[in-house]
Amino acid sequence: MRLRTSKLFRTATLWFIVALISCQKEINYALPAPSATPGNTIVGDYDFVGLKAHTESTVAVSDQGQTIKSVTASDYVTKNNVGTTQITFNQFIGTGIGYLIDTTANVKTYVNNVLSEQLNVPFVKTVPPTNTVSPYIQITADSMTVTGDFGVLPDPSGIAPAGPIGLKLSWSGDTLLLKVNSTFTQNVTVNGVPGVMTGTVVGVTKLRRR
Repeated sequence: MRLRTSKLFRTATLWFIVALISCQKEINYALPAPSATPGNTIVGDYDFVGLKAHTESTVAVSDQGQTIKSVTASDYVTKNNVGTTQITFNQFIGTGIGYLIDTTANVKTYVNNVLSEQLNVPFVKTVPPTNTVSPYIQITADSMTVTGDFGVLPDPSGIAPAGPIGLKLSWSGDTLLLKVNSTFTQNVTVNGVPGVMTGTVVGVTKLRRR
């Protein structure tokens, strides 16, 4: 039993590291909308200022009476930000948006809720300049839903929730703050043992009005 538990433990940790380094995909995000003040509208042209995010992914498996859980967390502020965004009355149109994530993710593994191992691994991801078109539907003055790739906030899991995402917004001077709060759950298999993975992304996309 000890050997099997150790193998599951190592595999779960490795699973996170591999996903972190080589399996990045989009994570849906939450955008902010403007206040209802007359003339204060998000329609217009913007420079992409960057992303800031905290991500956390957890995978848990149970086998032979043992519960094994690995938790991967990362925090980043993007570098080398480039690109522009046009916001119309129903679309976010990104042109040449690119950036670099260069940080470290922390991986903790627990056996029966007792910390067994902790390590830091590089989380480096380059997003080349990319064009996107993402339609949105305004629900109220400060809420909307968006569908598409604009404002992707990568997390170590490489998993992307599907479907429209709820949006909220705020302003900081001439900068539109697109606030992110996204959660997903997915079934996974670790070394042949079924488990459950959950992930959360909380962050902000910044667009400066031109």
